[in-house]
Amino acid sequence: MTLMKKLLVASTALSLCGTSAFAETKWDLSTAWGDTNFHAESAIAFADAVREGTDGSVDITVYPSGQTGVKITEKLAAVENNIVQMADMLLFLQAGEEPFLGVDTLPYLIQGQDEMNKWLEVAGPTYDEIFARRNQKVLYYVPWPSPGVYTKNAIVSADDMNGQRIRAFNATSFTFLDKMGAAPVELPFEELATAVAAGTVDGAATSTSTGANSKLYQFTEHFNPLNWSMSPDAVTVNLDAWNELTDEERATIQGLADEMEADFWAASAAEDEAKTAILVENGMTISKADESLKAKMAEAGKSMWADFFINVPEAQAVVEAYAAEMDK
Repeated sequence: MTLMKKLLVASTALSLCGTSAFAETKWDLSTAWGDTNFHAESAIAFADAVREGTDGSVDITVYPSGQTGVKITEKLAAVENNIVQMADMLLFLQAGEEPFLGVDTLPYLIQGQDEMNKWLEVAGPTYDEIFARRNQKVLYYVPWPSPGVYTKNAIVSADDMNGQRIRAFNATSFTFLDKMGAAPVELPFEELATAVAAGTVDGAATSTSTGANSKLYQFTEHFNPLNWSMSPDAVTVNLDAWNELTDEERATIQGLADEMEADFWAASAAEDEAKTAILVENGMTISKADESLKAKMAEAGKSMWADFFINVPEAQAVVEAYAAEMDK
């Protein structure tokens, strides 16, 4: 070998060693939420912690508000196909790909964070199977605040709900409100204020976050946090990307996810409390459901469970096991 070839080989080897020593894994995390939303803030905090915990060897960039071009209903498929390596996805919006993921919208199933903890304990293995089949794994879950109803007149009893023209936010809420005796309305959210002012709609069903952010207190006077369901976001990672990490990197990231998840749940609860305070500060009256309204919710919810099982039979055993533990 000539001296020139020896120098070239040595230079190449040195270059490769240098590349290995300073190797960095770069992942994109897509979230549908704006950077001031608590879910996006949690994802950003997690990415920062991973960067620090791995000494920069794993660098996650969070793209809020769909900046990656991945639609809100396409998160599951995007991670599966490694279009993005990670996503923060609202599970029921992926039900078009995996129908079981719509189960958390069922009324009277999951009411509050304590019940969400139990639900994830019971349903966790099923979620794990679904995500593994879709070439990804869940790092952590974070629940949304529960929905309630904003109305001109107080809704406390089952009779108060009768005939109320309430804007529903999805097909499940439409069916639920109908079974509760209301007259649910399909209406673009941006037309809600005009419709209430014109007297064609009495109110809307949504969370404290949306209610406060959209200033629903400007045209409704009462809010009842019916707490009829609770839905989680899941932050997942592509399995191929995950398996390319070192054992140490995986252990560090999983450890951070396990450690920080409780803080993210606390942020969700704090969001609900803060937005409720904003509603009160702006003159809204917060009502509580009486026993007749609670009983009506249970009746309506369980009838919808039965309908869901017809279309998603694999959900029945999971829901029944959970319901038995929660005495529902």
